[in-house]
Amino acid sequence: MSLVVVSTPIGNYEDITLRAIKTLKNADVIICEELKPARILLKRLEIGEKELFQLNEHSQEKDLPELVELCRSKNVALISDCGTPGFCDPGAKLVEACAKNKITIDVNPGASSLMSLFALSGVELNEFHFVGFLPAEKEARHKKIATLKNLRSPFVIMDTPYRLQATLNELAVDFGSRLGVLGLDLTGEKHQVMRARISELASRTLGKTPFVLLVV
Repeated sequence: MSLVVVSTPIGNYEDITLRAIKTLKNADVIICEELKPARILLKRLEIGEKELFQLNEHSQEKDLPELVELCRSKNVALISDCGTPGFCDPGAKLVEACAKNKITIDVNPGASSLMSLFALSGVELNEFHFVGFLPAEKEARHKKIATLKNLRSPFVIMDTPYRLQATLNELAVDFGSRLGVLGLDLTGEKHQVMRARISELASRTLGKTPFVLLVV
C-alpha cells in the first residue's frame, strides 16, 4: 500500500498539522520510535488505539523486512518521538528500503527544531553545515569537533539533552569567541533562545533540556 512519513510536534502539541491528524487516523499501522511517546501523542489527538511497531537505534537490519512488508500490504504512518522521521534517525533506512521495493512513499511536513532556531536566530544564513549529533565516545567526539575548525560556514549541532553542558564546554575550547545561538526546548513551555559567545554559554548552568546550537 504505502508509507507516509509524518512530522510530529517538537514541544507544543498544537503544532500538529490537520493533514498529519488525518493520516494518523487513517493509518492501519503506525511505526514509531518509542511506544510511550506515540501512545501519548495519539491520546492527545483523540485517536483510538493503533497497532504500533518500533523502529529506533536498537532495531537491527533483520527487523526491516517485516516493516517493509507492512508498508507493502497496509497504510503505514512513520513517526518519531518528535519532529520528522528520516532525519538523524533510523527512519531513513525504512524509507530507503521502501523506495527500493517501489512502495509508495509520501510525507506530511511539520514542526522542525532546525527551522525554528533559524527563524529565531536573527542570523542571515546563505549556507550552513549540519553536524547533527556528535559521537558519544570521547575520542571520536574530540576528533569530530577538531574537524569543525576547518569549516568556513556556520554549523549546527544537536545532541541529547544530558550532553548539553558537556557539548558547550567542549566547543568553548576551540570556538569560545564565536557567536552561538542556542535554542532550548523550542516551542515548549520553557522555550528559550540564547545569543552569546560560546564561552559565555558554557559558563551558564543550563541543566538537561532538548537543544539545537548554531555556531556562527
